[in-house]
Amino acid sequence: RAMALTDGYTAPLDLYSHLYRIMEDTSMSSVSTSETKLVCTGGEWYRFPSSFHLPPNARLAFLKSSFGGQLPQQFTKFGSKQQSQELLGSFNDLNQEEMDRYVDISECSYVIELIEKSEKKQEPECVTYMKEDQNQWDLIKTYDFLDADNTSLLDRVLYLPLKRNVTYKEYALFEKRQRNN
Repeated sequence: RAMALTDGYTAPLDLYSHLYRIMEDTSMSSVSTSETKLVCTGGEWYRFPSSFHLPPNARLAFLKSSFGGQLPQQFTKFGSKQQSQELLGSFNDLNQEEMDRYVDISECSYVIELIEKSEKKQEPECVTYMKEDQNQWDLIKTYDFLDADNTSLLDRVLYLPLKRNVTYKEYALFEKRQRNN
């Protein structure tokens, strides 16, 4: 059971760890490390493990997706102190969508999305945004993520190496290509 879970569902942790290393290497060689870089996600926002998986010069941002509920707010510099509670701004207890949570794709440095390998599936919103954006986006890394809809219950629950018949999606990391001025 543990092997099946590790094989099928660790892609988000692996990808964010890979992103952290990339961003740390970039900030070491870059002159401007004080610039905050946005790591954007659309429908995959709920698989973000925690802010500990991003370096100090990065923050998670959200792209508009098919999800229509309320997204988390950004952490303030005050943490959980009283000042933070006073700065909440637009927040509701009805799980209604707040449009101020979203950013435009042009503000993002990285995009993370789950890509279905099937031709029949609709393209994720993030991929559509990247195609429409003036910037060029490069696929940096993918990790296999178990496709529960197209994998049998037995193969999702148990790791049977000789009889394993699973289908995967790709948990993908894209980076905005630097423009040459």
